[in-house]
Amino acid sequence: MKRPWNHDHAMKWKKVMLVSVTFLVLSVSFGGTPQSYASERLRDRNQNQGVPQADLSQLSVDDILQPTYGKTLAAYRDKGYKPADSFEVSLKAGGYSAFGGSKPGTETVDGTSALVWERDTQWLEWTIEVPEDGLYSLAANYYPLGGKRLPIQRELLIDGQSPFREAQRVYFARNWMDRGDPLQNNQGDDIRPKQIEKPIWIDTPIADGNGLYSEPFRFYFSAGKHVIRMNYLVEPMALDEIRIMAPESLPSYTEVAQAYEAQGDQAVEAVNVKVQAENNPMKSDPTIRRESNGDPLMEPAGNGTKLLNAFGDWRWRKGGQRASWTFSVPKDGLYKIGMKFGQWWGDGLPSYRQILIDGKVPFQELAEYPFSYSRNWRIETLHATDKQTGEADPLLVHLTEGEHTITMVAVVGPYQSIVENLTADTQKLSDLYRRIIMVTGPTPDPNFEYELGKKIPKLIEDLKTIADDLLVQMDALNALSEKEPSTVNSLRMMNHTFQKMVDNPDIIPRQLSEISNSQTNLSTLLMGLQNVPLVLDYLLISAPDTEYPKVKSNFFQKSVSTFKNFIASFTKDYTGVGSVYDKNQAVQQTGPVLEVWVSRGKEWAEIMKEMAEEEFTPKTGIRINVNTLPAGQLNSGSVNTLLLAASSGKAPDVATGVDSHLPVEFAIRDAAVDLSQFPDYEEVSQRFLPGSLIPFRYNGGNYALPETQDFNVLVYRKDILKELGVSIPQTWEDTYALLPILQQNGMQMYYPISSLGFMPFLYQNGGEFYRDNGKKSALDSPEAFQAFTEWTELYTNYKFPVAANFFNRFRTGEMPVGIADYLTYVLLSTAAPELVGRWGVAPSPGHRTEDGTIDRTSGGVAQSVAIFKQSKHQKEAWEFLKWWTSKESQVQFGQELEALLGVEARWNTANMEAFSQLPWPEDDLKALTEQLKFYKEQPYVLGGYFTPRNIDNAWNRVVLGGMNIRESLEQGIKDINKELRAKQTEFGFTPE
Repeated sequence: MKRPWNHDHAMKWKKVMLVSVTFLVLSVSFGGTPQSYASERLRDRNQNQGVPQADLSQLSVDDILQPTYGKTLAAYRDKGYKPADSFEVSLKAGGYSAFGGSKPGTETVDGTSALVWERDTQWLEWTIEVPEDGLYSLAANYYPLGGKRLPIQRELLIDGQSPFREAQRVYFARNWMDRGDPLQNNQGDDIRPKQIEKPIWIDTPIADGNGLYSEPFRFYFSAGKHVIRMNYLVEPMALDEIRIMAPESLPSYTEVAQAYEAQGDQAVEAVNVKVQAENNPMKSDPTIRRESNGDPLMEPAGNGTKLLNAFGDWRWRKGGQRASWTFSVPKDGLYKIGMKFGQWWGDGLPSYRQILIDGKVPFQELAEYPFSYSRNWRIETLHATDKQTGEADPLLVHLTEGEHTITMVAVVGPYQSIVENLTADTQKLSDLYRRIIMVTGPTPDPNFEYELGKKIPKLIEDLKTIADDLLVQMDALNALSEKEPSTVNSLRMMNHTFQKMVDNPDIIPRQLSEISNSQTNLSTLLMGLQNVPLVLDYLLISAPDTEYPKVKSNFFQKSVSTFKNFIASFTKDYTGVGSVYDKNQAVQQTGPVLEVWVSRGKEWAEIMKEMAEEEFTPKTGIRINVNTLPAGQLNSGSVNTLLLAASSGKAPDVATGVDSHLPVEFAIRDAAVDLSQFPDYEEVSQRFLPGSLIPFRYNGGNYALPETQDFNVLVYRKDILKELGVSIPQTWEDTYALLPILQQNGMQMYYPISSLGFMPFLYQNGGEFYRDNGKKSALDSPEAFQAFTEWTELYTNYKFPVAANFFNRFRTGEMPVGIADYLTYVLLSTAAPELVGRWGVAPSPGHRTEDGTIDRTSGGVAQSVAIFKQSKHQKEAWEFLKWWTSKESQVQFGQELEALLGVEARWNTANMEAFSQLPWPEDDLKALTEQLKFYKEQPYVLGGYFTPRNIDNAWNRVVLGGMNIRESLEQGIKDINKELRAKQTEFGFTPE
């Protein structure tokens, strides 16, 4: 039976009213003039929010708004700009027209009178005049001066403007080499030689330091006078001259071959010069180095020992890294160049190298030479493939009798345009994501129809643009590869996802995580495309008719090599790093031997061992055996190797990388050495922050020295805070004012969830963890209650997320502000290339004190170095601790580690003098140094492991269970005090 018409009409009228009201509410919430970019919407929404707008200078994002060199060069072509005709002018560096800061001096540097440009001189300007409109190149003749061993960096401006993004950070490389040939340890293995800088005068064109472009930069100058300005960024240098010249155009090999024929150049005969690649080439980066390869046809072959018989490998993967080898030929003529190489990375994609002979690229084909993918070693003659016949024609070079240099530079090559386009797609995705969560929030209701296609202008169009561009980049990658690489499969999946969203926009809120994941995956792919690794065994400079041998080892050769390694395993001591000494020999004959355990990777241990062999042992006569343990094996709170060793009477003399609580755990059991018994302990302890020594104190003794220390700092997205129109929060009151703006725009702030998150509030409110020298918990004080209230209200009142992957959400822009630890800082520095220039660090927010200063007291996670009671050489072990924690040793270790492994392994030493001398970026170092002034760790007492556990439990009861704050904290305090009393009774001990 049908309902009456008036009832149906009424129901329809109610639905119309409901839809109208809903639309009105959404219009008020998300309304305003439609904008095509998130930044415009953010600025409109956040006017007059009452948040201080001062100090926005720290949020400068000019460096990321500039077009790239690739886009600038394309714009030059569109405007019809042509390279200038033959022209070159040299400007002596000392003839500058203006300077900023201190006046630079002039000194004789390595035989050349030059301008010495150090940190106090902020900028220099030179005035030049060019005869005609056109594109010009710049070059500089410079000499690296001593510093923090980083590449020298300057910003380049022309007539007060940066011509393109890459010019804002121009790199001038240093020159490195091995200190000598490898030595052998007493196991027969090669010891990797130290990397030393060999400064020389370097004449180089101004080019991209990251290998994205194979030719020098081209700059447009109109006819007349211009001002070239360089701003000091990093590291000092001596500067001889700057040159402006017409760009050099490389001839093709066909043109060069015709010139050979016209000049009567002939191919040489019966010449085959072999250059072992590992034999100490000059390098621009100390991280590219000798490597060990166990293939039986390597020269030389290992035969059961570890020989450093190759060069490059995975470490020679970053654009701009170069290596040069010197060789001699016996006569003039035409030579071919062969290389025994391995390129088994990239899943089918080639790696590219620019090849220079005597400092110049001889023809176009060597500007970006591809080394194709294969799983095996091979010898390849540098060649060009004939497009008609498909045959490989050798690329011959003319060499005169005598010495020459061949240089290979890692370049991104044809990947450059792909990288640039995918970078743009990543940034579009980030912008799209933020525009979407402004409407849906970070956790959309899957049952609500948001109608994003209507509410977000150009959303579908932008998604379609990204999806189509991914198809273009897939085709470009397939054209470069001999097989379809896995990168293409990843891009195809993303394209499929975005195309589904374009076809059905209603699914976008339910697949919001797909956009975030795609952005993360694209960033990872971008890093992979810019990695172009290559490993070399040797280079051959040969007569064109030379036949090269086959270098792919067969099954029989590999079997023989495996058998030799098996036989060697019966005589080789695998327990230590480097030379292994017999600690049971009479001390009078050989000197004492310390057993040192290192809870880190083998390369960390190798550097420590080499430093000790070179410095510590010669000075003291004390030798060390170094053994490595997996990271975390020296942590407290679980059964670990050290505990088991101590129980069996086989504890080491010294352990490094020890968890901060473990020394006191051993001290409680009278198994650790009180370092304050040594007369110079107080002097040595001055190397560290007072707050970092707190966890190692127990019952009046000091049982360890800090080795590294973590830190918590504020990290922020410059671009997003600039769009929001807000400044970096200095206090928690500033933070609370910032939160509504973030939340209105679908964003959040991150704060770590653990008892470490409670520590800053406790200390900044004047509270402590214990009283009566560790007998009882001090969390029953008014200060502790205030701190616990503030901490829990972050989550109950201010809606901080209780669980989040901050690294990923920071990249997507969901969390543009957060408190991050050292590991996150390193990740952002190395694994988020799309954020370069878009983020920064600042001291953590604090509480303003009565005198107007801001108390930012906070702790971290320290690692330590300790001596154990079972040691028979405690005085010698103390000498080792003093040497190891000294400024000189820590600086050298940090430099060697970063030279070996890159910025990913930057050493966060606890020695503050050493910390300031390591190669932290200047802006970051200022923020970190300011934060570390307030460093204060939590003390550790008998039963103290129960304190963080019950603080976390109290937090869970309040935030997740809704329990009253005071009741939850009081219950936690009772549980803590109960365990403290139980442990004190168990050990029959009352702390003094």
